[in-house]
Amino acid sequence: MGHTLDRFTAAADLLRPRTLLRSLSRVDSLVDATRELTSAVQALRIQTDQLMTIQRVDWEKRFDIERIDSLLEADAIRRHVAGAVDATPLELDPFPHIVIDGWLPESTYRRVIDAMPSAVFFANNRDEHWSVPSAVAPAYSRLVWAFVANRIVGEMLYEALNRKFACVVRDYVSSFCPALGDDIDLKLHPSDGRIMLRRPGYNLLPHRDPRWGFVTGIAYMAREGDSEAHGTQLYRVREDQEAPSSRVYYVDQPRCELVKDVPFRANSLLVFLNSEGAHGASIPKDASPDLERYIYQFRLGPTGKVINRLLQLMPPDKAATWANAKTDRAARY
Repeated sequence: MGHTLDRFTAAADLLRPRTLLRSLSRVDSLVDATRELTSAVQALRIQTDQLMTIQRVDWEKRFDIERIDSLLEADAIRRHVAGAVDATPLELDPFPHIVIDGWLPESTYRRVIDAMPSAVFFANNRDEHWSVPSAVAPAYSRLVWAFVANRIVGEMLYEALNRKFACVVRDYVSSFCPALGDDIDLKLHPSDGRIMLRRPGYNLLPHRDPRWGFVTGIAYMAREGDSEAHGTQLYRVREDQEAPSSRVYYVDQPRCELVKDVPFRANSLLVFLNSEGAHGASIPKDASPDLERYIYQFRLGPTGKVINRLLQLMPPDKAATWANAKTDRAARY
């Protein structure tokens, strides 16, 4: 009888508000600790997979690494890129843009695809992107993609795109900076290069990119067997208006009218002026679970010196809507 009474008393004590709250608090702490431990184990697993992949690929590509300069023949690539950009007409609807098929020599494109880091190197961040260049990847991937960012985009494409977009960029800047003079150098410089991984359920609503990135480039990194579905949609916007701030500007979808669906095509490049309209991309949730879409995105914008000068020339109310991106953008140059 005594034991039964003791058990009844202990159970009753557990049900008292203070005791119950202390117990629930301990449960919550245990749940939090378990969650943190699970997260730590997952991070450790990712790091282990990355290290094993780096070791394997570095060994497999050791001979290619030794002769990387001969595999990426700069003069031939430069001639091809310049010719591809110059030969592609600039389209104006819904905003100035070009879609270049075969923007890289076929052998170079195969080399770039071969050097693309595997999906495990995208797992460290929520947005699943790999900054170029990056310190975490096989040496072969880092060398090839540093060449893409610094030489192909940073030198070859940079020159060709400045020729192609010079007139429309100046017209665009004049629209918000009427006092723009011919003495201001509006040559654009690349930044923000990154490979982005998109999976089923990805949904990027119609938007315009941050303002100081005057031109956006999207290279479609399709691999063998990839379909051309799930590229980029270009929209005309009814009752379009200037973005209210310098940040990403999401446009009301009912105002968006689809003008072009740019396919996810191997060795193709979309480049557009970030001036009006909108662009977006999505992959249905019910798409094949193993579907992956890789793109290389970069932006071109003015130097910090030019940004400062433009802000000085703008009307004060106009400059106020552009100024909050000044520091971030200027720091890159």
